[in-house]
Amino acid sequence: MNRSGDMFREWRPHCSLFQKQLAILAMVLFLDGALFGSMLSIARATEEDRAVFADSPMAYAGWTVALTFDDGPHKTCTRALLDGLRERNVRATFFLMGQSIEGNEELIRQMKADGHLIGSHGFSHTELTKAKAEEVRQSLEKTADLLEEITGAEPEYLRPPYGEWNQTLEEATDYITVFWSADSLDWKLQNTEQIVRRVEKTIENGDIILMHDVFPTSVEAALRIVDDLQAGGCRFVTVEELLID
Repeated sequence: MNRSGDMFREWRPHCSLFQKQLAILAMVLFLDGALFGSMLSIARATEEDRAVFADSPMAYAGWTVALTFDDGPHKTCTRALLDGLRERNVRATFFLMGQSIEGNEELIRQMKADGHLIGSHGFSHTELTKAKAEEVRQSLEKTADLLEEITGAEPEYLRPPYGEWNQTLEEATDYITVFWSADSLDWKLQNTEQIVRRVEKTIENGDIILMHDVFPTSVEAALRIVDDLQAGGCRFVTVEELLID
């Protein structure tokens, strides 16, 4: 009897320790689950809050953003975009490709007359970092000469295709390079509703928005974005104006 009592006393502490370990493990799992649930709720709430924010009156009051368009000019899409921006009294920035200039001189003159900033996107849509610096310089000069002949001024701003740039090219050329802080992914989505939703849910004050004026869906989305943000108190400016501010 004494022996079995001793055995019981020896076993009970081990049982109690095991139970404590199980309890601790259960508590850890519970807290992890609760934390994950809270994080998920916060993420959902943040997305819902942004949606509500975007729809609220004067949601963008005091904001200033720059709309930028690459790859043009496009005979029909750029024309529709320019007409829509003029109706809304909005100035944007256009980074034009040299190979798309011929035949679209009238559109470029309209850009200048409407107060848009005209920059260079190179002569063709190739990665400039894969070419020699002298070849890049000559290509940019060719585009600059075409634009100067039409507008009377060489472009000062450059957006390298794909955003590919390096220090060697920076030193070999004399441009102010402009990238972006908000990517609409309009070239990939090619869906008006999705483009609008993406921009309006992610945009921040001071953003440079990347779009392209060579797709009908991009033009429709850009004008929708302008309408929504202007209604919320946002002001649209050129890249130059944004950088000066």
